[in-house]
Amino acid sequence: MHWQSIPALVAAGLMVVIGLGAMVRPSTLEMVGISTSTPLGRSEVRAVFGGMFVALGMACMLTREPIVFAVVGAAWLTDVAVRIVAIFIDRVPAREALAVLAIGGAMGAALLSGYWFA
Repeated sequence: MHWQSIPALVAAGLMVVIGLGAMVRPSTLEMVGISTSTPLGRSEVRAVFGGMFVALGMACMLTREPIVFAVVGAAWLTDVAVRIVAIFIDRVPAREALAVLAIGGAMGAALLSGYWFA
């Protein structure tokens, strides 16, 4: 393993941890404004933030294929781009969105490093 792949592997591992947390306790995402007050809301958190994060993070860690890191990293950065647009369309206060944007950008960049430095 090259030292350059460490940020990408850490980000992938963090995705798995976040995903497991979302599957086991969906209410933890309420701190970022995601409602789990209905059965459908809890189900969505478990599936999207749980199952998808675990699957994508594990795919990166198990395959260690540069293209897998690139696709997952690009998905994170696309999420950031859409959130920036949503700040204006949905009038999300930038201060509230800043932490999520920073985390998404860092995750995307770290995962893409698994492609660029492979």
